Amino acid sequence: MIRKRISFSLHWLRSIWAIIAAIGAGVMAGLYQPRFAGELIPYGNLYLSFLKMCVIPIMVTAIVSSVGRLFMSKGTGKVLRRMILVFLAGLLLAGILGLGAGLLGKPGEGFSSNQRTVLGQEVLDREPAAESADAAASGNGLLQFVFDLIPSNIFIALGQGNSLQILFFSVVVGIAVGLLSVHSGDQFLFMTDLLFKAFQRIISWAMYVLPFGMFCMMAGQIAGAGADLLLAMVKYIACIYGACLVLLLAGIWIVSAALRRPLLSVVRGLKEPLWIAFGTQNSIATMPYVLETLKSRFRLNANTVNLVVPLGIVLCRYSMVLTYTTGIVFIAQLYGVSLGPQGLLVALFGSILTAVAGAGSPGIVSIAMISLIANPLHLPYATGVILLMAVNPIIDPGVTTASVMMNCVSTVMIAGAEEDAEGTRFDESAKERGSALQTE
Repeated sequence: MIRKRISFSLHWLRSIWAIIAAIGAGVMAGLYQPRFAGELIPYGNLYLSFLKMCVIPIMVTAIVSSVGRLFMSKGTGKVLRRMILVFLAGLLLAGILGLGAGLLGKPGEGFSSNQRTVLGQEVLDREPAAESADAAASGNGLLQFVFDLIPSNIFIALGQGNSLQILFFSVVVGIAVGLLSVHSGDQFLFMTDLLFKAFQRIISWAMYVLPFGMFCMMAGQIAGAGADLLLAMVKYIACIYGACLVLLLAGIWIVSAALRRPLLSVVRGLKEPLWIAFGTQNSIATMPYVLETLKSRFRLNANTVNLVVPLGIVLCRYSMVLTYTTGIVFIAQLYGVSLGPQGLLVALFGSILTAVAGAGSPGIVSIAMISLIANPLHLPYATGVILLMAVNPIIDPGVTTASVMMNCVSTVMIAGAEEDAEGTRFDESAKERGSALQTE
């Protein structure tokens, strides 16, 4: 009886309203009590570190299990082709929306004298950090992406949380397990499933502390940006959030049409992972919640979801494509340069390639990689990069939420297009083999 009372009394901490209230309180604290909000940053980082501690094992076990079962079953090539097409379509959509938002909103034009003063001070304050980030970004590219993909020591990659190298290792192990004998492979996959469920249970415990973590993280983000910068870059911020809103609405409509569910049902199903994405500003931290939502609420094929979600979150950085395309238009307008149709195409495909090549890079380095797109367009980018870095804490919640939404859409399009009968038979046979192993 006592245990039931305690569980009931704390259940409100896991509600969506507690999360929304925590985010709102964090924004207010960051705006009106910046000193207090700054002191909360370590506590927010502590909670985020705890989530990441659980996310990496979940990512490894989910990918190993799903890739292993994919190679044990038929239709591997069909799933891979579908993934490539859907991911590419999503990246193109994000890029086109980013360009459209920049061209229509004109965020790099019409600054007042006061706004120029604020932006000039920001450039001076952040110039050293931008120079170091630009130096790190200059070594990144598609070739460097391939070299960075393979870890020399997987335990170092795990310790550093290098998601790209961990992803590659997990895929290779999954392929190897899938090519083993059925009995040996099933034994290994049964153990990975147990580990997956164990870390999901830990994540469910962390949900009780989620509102406090959200409050600390959001307060620190807003305090770090400042109200003056927010007002000076209001047009750019509005363009980004406008594009994010279009992506969210389009994503909800696509999921509703693909699954033949009412729009309100889709919103209710996705509200938890989307609000968590908005509060944490970290796509990887939302992975357990996205996996649980798509499997339990939308009843998608578990093996496909476990494969597509981690791959999409790590590789398909829709948030950076949106940031790069809008940012390039912003920089061009800032210097009075007209891009033209050819320049816009370079910006679009350059943004997609740069976003994929920068997978696993720290946030500040990822933003500095916009120089790889600006160079072919002959745009002076130094000032623009500094301003984009300065405003990143403000736009990060929006672009992260849009990125998570697009990953949900991609997973629905890939998993929902599979033949239900084949997926059902496959799931049932996997469960039967797991039960037999458990009996042994």
